[in-house]
Amino acid sequence: MDVTIAKTNGRRLAIWSALIGILIAYVLFGWIVYSWDKNVSEAIFWIFDVEFWYHLVIGTIGLLAMAYFFGQLAGVEILVKRKNEFLVGVKYGFIILLTGTLIGSTVGFVQEGIDDIGGFSNPFYDYYFKPVYWVMIFGTIPTILIGLWFGWQIKRTGTA
Repeated sequence: MDVTIAKTNGRRLAIWSALIGILIAYVLFGWIVYSWDKNVSEAIFWIFDVEFWYHLVIGTIGLLAMAYFFGQLAGVEILVKRKNEFLVGVKYGFIILLTGTLIGSTVGFVQEGIDDIGGFSNPFYDYYFKPVYWVMIFGTIPTILIGLWFGWQIKRTGTA
């Protein structure tokens, strides 16, 4: 298998997988908001009601950028190095999720948290630990499922 084709397949499928994950996260958060006795329109358009929407948008862009980068590596590992597609897909799914979350968290930390260093709160805990914790709690199962699909699709497109 040619490395260029493997990178292209991995990159394309990683971006699709990231978009699916973003959609699942958006719907999951909307469902949580809707379950707190909000109306349906508030549940669908919840992103316009949160104060940290900018961090979410930058995190989404970061997630897609990391999918672009790490998807290439996943394509090479699966198609060129012949590693297990399911393990590689899940591994890179978590790497993409973690790095995208850290990018979004860094925006919040630089904008708001850096001024609180040495104060009463711990900005590293507020802007890094909490987001990573909650994203991993709610994102583990979707990441595993999407990662399995992602790895399988890379293998399938490489053998076609």
